[in-house]
Order: sequence, then structure tokens, then C-alpha cells
Amino acid sequence: MKRLRYSFLLFLWVSFGAMAQKITTLSPYVEEQSQPDVALTKVELTDDYTILHFRFESAQRNPTLRDFFGERQGNLDRNYIEVDPKSRLYEPKNTTKKYRFIKAVGIPVAPETRTVYPGDVVKFSVYYERLDPGIEVFDMFEGKDYGTKRYWNYFGVHIRNPRRVPPKPKPEPKKEEPPVIANTPTPVPPIESKPEAPVAKVVTLRGTVIDAKTKKPIAAKISYVVPSEDNGLDSMQLSASSGKFKISLDAGNKYAYVAAAKGYFPVSGAFDLTNAKAGEEVANEITLNPVAVGESITLNNIYFDTGKYDLLPASSSELDRLVQLMRENTNMEIRVEGHTDNLGDFDKNVELSQNRANAVKKYLVAKGIDSARVGAKGLGSTRPVSKGTSEAERRRNRRVEFIVEKL
Repeated sequence: MKRLRYSFLLFLWVSFGAMAQKITTLSPYVEEQSQPDVALTKVELTDDYTILHFRFESAQRNPTLRDFFGERQGNLDRNYIEVDPKSRLYEPKNTTKKYRFIKAVGIPVAPETRTVYPGDVVKFSVYYERLDPGIEVFDMFEGKDYGTKRYWNYFGVHIRNPRRVPPKPKPEPKKEEPPVIANTPTPVPPIESKPEAPVAKVVTLRGTVIDAKTKKPIAAKISYVVPSEDNGLDSMQLSASSGKFKISLDAGNKYAYVAAAKGYFPVSGAFDLTNAKAGEEVANEITLNPVAVGESITLNNIYFDTGKYDLLPASSSELDRLVQLMRENTNMEIRVEGHTDNLGDFDKNVELSQNRANAVKKYLVAKGIDSARVGAKGLGSTRPVSKGTSEAERRRNRRVEFIVEKL
């Protein structure tokens, strides 16, 4: 019996010693996640996989929103959840490399779904390609929200993933030189040149987020989109804690971004690298306006048809940022002001600008903002920001602004 037990223990020791070592991070720190319903409880790294473990708890009679990897459909007493196989992992500042979805355990893969009811708890795991050693912060991107569909995205997941230190090579024993028998030179075969590996067309983008008033750097978060392999767009995010940031992006593309900081109105723009060359460094400066009583902030991406006041769908993103700002600042009151250029009848321009200001207020109220917190005023062409006559300068005068009246 003793010999048998000893042999069994030896077998266990050998078996476990031969197994690949796992690196486990329990309850990893997450800088930001897009929805609150699913907890990332553990991240495991094996030789082959990056394994994310989740815990989903179905809320009691939640609003009709898509839950983790799924979509609520009609009945308020149930959710439908699934994993989207297009989800992937990224290193936050390097969008040129992605780690693909492999499989899921405990939850179906789209288009299959699982029904869960209020109070149900679902524990499941999602497997991705193994993160390269040394990447200790990553983003998980599943998809971009649309309609009532909500995806779960995680930005800034901190884990243990140390770099691998290669073993030092052992010195080779010296070989004795054979005796020289003849002075005839030994022919040296020609060295075949290997084709060089293609170099990625990567541009280094360096930038600073600054305060519009003080011109000093401010801590901010920047969300930007990059082309994905399925001809769609992936949303990425980086944190510029000192106000300065650095990103590696592909040359020849234009990347839309939104920069946001606490106490400032978010601003959208684009990193234009269409004329940049591989290996080049490009500088970019992003200016944010502080939210303070009396401040006037222009809503740059508000669109109407010429001579009309119905908001075009492309205006939604800009207005949704204003909605979010007012939700975060519950005492905030604003006045929306509409402006036109000086072409056409003065009175009609005043009427048009008033209707456009009213349209913006109506949008905010429809999103749940109390109408008493939003004023609306049309000023026509009475307050131009440019007195030039070119189309570009007239376009600057055709604008919608909001003034902070109370915080």
C-alpha cells in the first residue's frame, strides 16, 4: 500500500508539473465599462488562451435595453443574451494588433440566444487568443450600440502578464581546430539574401488636450474609431492622465474621435493621417471648453437642411453628449441659442433660428431632461462670429450654441 500510494503521489506531481502554468488575476481593475450589468470576475492566461470570466445577474424589470452580448425583446420580464463572435481584445494604444474570439463556455454564441429571467445569475467564460506577454492593460470591444441594442465593452482592464525573460544561452565548449592538411582555400558558398518582411505603415500620433481658457494640459479620455477587418468600425479608448497622449495608427486613414474630461464639454473631431507617411510623427492638439456659468459653447455637429429646422440624424451624437452632461450635472440649466448668416430676410432668419433652437430643446426634453432646465432663443444674424462674406465664414455664423446659466 505504501509503495502504491507513493507511486500515485509521484504521478500527481509529475502530471501537475507538466501542466502549463496559469496566470490568474481575480477581480481585475477596470477603468471603464459601457454597461453595469455584468461583472468581470477573473482573467486567466494560459499558453493558448486569454480567458475572461463573467457573472451576469438579470435585473428586476430593467428597461428595454440589450444586456451583455444580447438584446431584450418585448417582454420586460426576460432578457436574451449571447456572445458576439466578432468581439476581440486590443492593447489600448496599439490598434494594429487584435486578439480574436475563440469560443465561449456557459453562454451561447450569436445568433443563438439564451433566455434569462429577473433574478437569474449566469456565470460564463469567453476565450480569446493569448495576449502577448507584457501586455498588462487591455480593452475588450464587442460592438457599437445601435437602436435598443447594447453591447458590453471594457476599457482599461488591468491584469498580471509579465514579460518572458529568455534563458541565458549556455556557453558552447571550444572545439579543437583540425590540423591544416593543405593550403587550398575552401570555397565559401554564396549567402542567399532573404526577402525583407513588409513594414507596417504606422504613424505615431502625439497630442495634448488643453483647456480653452488657460491653454494648460488637462487629464482627459479620448475615444476613437478604427477600421475593423470586417469593414466596420471598432471603438477604442485611451486615457491621457497628464493631458498628453501617444497612439500608433495606420497611415492613410482618418480616425474620428471624441475627447472628454470632467468639468468640460466633450468635443469631437478627426485625426487626419491621409497624407502622413509610415514612420512619421504627427502632432495634434485638442481644445476643451470648461463648463462654467456664463460660458458659451458651440455645438459643432448640429445639422439642418438649408432653410429648415428639422434636426438631421447626424446631429444625435453631439446632442447626446449634451444630454449626458446635463444628467451628470443635475442642477445645470442652459439657454440654447440659434444663429443664421445675413443672407435673406432678417425677420425670417430670426424665425428660423428660433425654430432651430426649439428643435434642440425638444430633443433634450425627449431624452428626459426637464424642460424647465432648457431655454431657447433665436437671434438670427445679430451676433455673427465672422464678418467675412465667403461661404466658409457664413457657415461659421450658421450655428447653434448653448449658454450655461446655472450649475
